Amino acid sequence: MASAQPGVHALKLQPPSVSRTLRNGSNFTKWDEDLSTVTPVTLCVDPHGFYLYWTDQNKETELLDLTLVKDVRTGRSTRTPKEAKLRELLDVGNLVGRLENRMVTVVTASDLVNVSQLNFIATQEEEAKMWCEELFSLASNLLSHNLNRDQSLLKAYVRLTLQPNPEGRIPVKNIFRLFSSDRKRVENALESCRLPYARVPILCLMLTG
Repeated sequence: MASAQPGVHALKLQPPSVSRTLRNGSNFTKWDEDLSTVTPVTLCVDPHGFYLYWTDQNKETELLDLTLVKDVRTGRSTRTPKEAKLRELLDVGNLVGRLENRMVTVVTASDLVNVSQLNFIATQEEEAKMWCEELFSLASNLLSHNLNRDQSLLKAYVRLTLQPNPEGRIPVKNIFRLFSSDRKRVENALESCRLPYARVPILCLMLTG
């Protein structure tokens, strides 16, 4: 059958599309049962759909590579806090809707063994549902799992810009951490810029590769 096409062409793959709501961010509460901690955060996704990241009240930002996300859950399949103290900290009684329907559980795994969960709670059920649907769509996008060279460089750049220091600059330690497998090339790139390390332009780093 000469007219037959491989399935990947029939899928008409589209790049990730991040909604304005996810780009602008929403207010969530991040909770950890093991540590008995509750932290108000702003949850966001970068415009390219590479990372889920959250910023706390101290302007500290953590991020998660969306290609590591295996599932995003709300409703009965989510993990809800069992500890009474933690439930009290979440102030469950003052929020609208059933607890499990406001939960967003992000399941991550780097392999079949190392599976973990991140737990967030939204203020409304519809908000939790929307975030679950859109995050899972971004995490399962086939193009995100098969980046070309330019997209890989862009992803590295986006990661660095999401965690600046208090002065708004990219810490050199983050560059070394990101490219830890090729430290010598990083050192050569930094030296070739002939600038103080705190002001190293990332584009210069990329072009010297």
